[in-house]
Amino acid sequence: MRIKNINTKEWYDIPGHNQYQINYFAEVRKKLKNGKSKKMHPYVKKSKGKQCIKIDGKEEYVFTLMRITFIGTLPKGMVAYHRNGIKTDDELSNIGVITRSELSKMTSRKNGRSFIVAKLSGDGEIVEFYKSAREAGRKNHMSYQTVLNYVNGETKKIFAPDGYAYCRDKEMEIQKTIRRIELERKKECGICFIQAPSVMFEF
Repeated sequence: MRIKNINTKEWYDIPGHNQYQINYFAEVRKKLKNGKSKKMHPYVKKSKGKQCIKIDGKEEYVFTLMRITFIGTLPKGMVAYHRNGIKTDDELSNIGVITRSELSKMTSRKNGRSFIVAKLSGDGEIVEFYKSAREAGRKNHMSYQTVLNYVNGETKKIFAPDGYAYCRDKEMEIQKTIRRIELERKKECGICFIQAPSVMFEF
């Protein structure tokens, strides 16, 4: 870990970009000559589904800026990844480090097709279970592929055309989906529902 003790209220210089800083919540700002700062606004690149930002005239992934700032150079064979699978959630607590082979296994399990599907309301409450993605699609008037896309987080929106969210019936997947719903609610009304504590990482 490049920075051992991280304060969630502090801003940190981004290596290689002296005029820019980033914080625990993946917010980026530019330092101005008058001593003030200007907050930068990221956008989602459709081809990758990740947040991007332009600094020093170049497009950079916010995820990459978080990694080089807080984690640093990774050991050979190690990769950084989003813990909850949400590619736009670049908060430091959601960035983990794992071996490339372990990440490959996780991705393979994610792409499996035999699983129970949970249906969640806009309040994060589970309202129904289905024995397969096909059944979920059939009973909610959607295609099998549409349900899979939402279950696998391959869509920009959290809610399917019927207004509900879908995920695998696994604790980690359900919590991930609830987190996405909370992020969506935060985006809509500007309220933060999740309070992140000060953290210390060790590798």
